[in-house]
Amino acid sequence: MKGLSLVELMIAMLIFSIILGAIYGVMAMGQSSYQTGEIQIVVQQEARKAMNKIVTELREASSVNLGDEYPFTIWTQRIKYEVVNGQLQRIVDGGTTTVLANDVANIQFTLYGGDVVYIILTTQKNTLFGRTLSANLNSQVTLRN
Repeated sequence: MKGLSLVELMIAMLIFSIILGAIYGVMAMGQSSYQTGEIQIVVQQEARKAMNKIVTELREASSVNLGDEYPFTIWTQRIKYEVVNGQLQRIVDGGTTTVLANDVANIQFTLYGGDVVYIILTTQKNTLFGRTLSANLNSQVTLRN
């Protein structure tokens, strides 16, 4: 009699199943790591994009009064930056609203010495696996005008 017995066949299937399970575990872990890294890059890029736009604009500010509804005067425009539904918006008094970045959790401005604005920007996003990734970015702007 040639061939495999039922016991031999079941042992072979068990070994094959264990190997497939291990391969699947490694693949799932790799996919999770890849997605986490990709989302972290997106979150950091959004933070940098927003911060670059704000810093460039605030260098040209002629006045800053953080107590006002529109705290920044740039050229002749009074503007404010506000987080609405995860979007950082630049709002001009009586004018337009522009979205500067997405996935923004918070932005905070602090004025030092009348001519230095310290900015703290936090962006965050959830992964498909429920993990929240965030990036904090700080910058300091010295007003030119």
